[in-house]
Amino acid sequence: MLGAPVLQNAFTNSGFTIGADFGSGDHRQSYGGAVAWSPATGIFQLDAGVAYLHSTNASGTATYGARLMVPVLSRSSEFGVAPFVGMGGANFDGINDWQIPLGVAAGYRRALGANGRGVSAYVSPFYSWARVRQDKQTITHGLFRVSIGVDAAVSQSVGVTVGYETGAKAGEGQPGATGGIFGLGVSYALNHGQQAAKARPPRPVATPDSTPSTP
Repeated sequence: MLGAPVLQNAFTNSGFTIGADFGSGDHRQSYGGAVAWSPATGIFQLDAGVAYLHSTNASGTATYGARLMVPVLSRSSEFGVAPFVGMGGANFDGINDWQIPLGVAAGYRRALGANGRGVSAYVSPFYSWARVRQDKQTITHGLFRVSIGVDAAVSQSVGVTVGYETGAKAGEGQPGATGGIFGLGVSYALNHGQQAAKARPPRPVATPDSTPSTP
């Protein structure tokens, strides 16, 4: 989603997870929600979101996005690596703005006790291709960016994410990010409480799952 940082961890979270997101920076603020889904095997994760985007240079509008990530290491590992690709866009007073991030996330996670609590830190370098179209004129531009973030599992079901995106900036008249973007999110895993109640015996070591990434 435009106005939100590209925060992508390297660990999947089986089932559905919902979240509320806030982004600020680049002369824009976004307020929205996201949903993530991953199969029980955890071989990939899909994220999608929609938000209200406020810009100092244009009237408020809706922004939306989606992303796919595929982890390449074992699900039980403390370290994770996952390539990802996404797409997000918005329409400002007839100006159509699209951005496509393509990158790789690398993360580390650690359990904090045996009640589902834990923390995960990650870095996500990516290439962002931006396209703006207005009055039949199209302008494209590419930037190398990077995001750093932390996911904290405060319970079996509730998680908090905080992160920041920075890197190359678009120049005057070029599409793409023109500065850093801060992001904050809160998530809820819909099936974790049920899984925890049914699990016998409990896991000896709990590891934090990823919260839904901000598309």
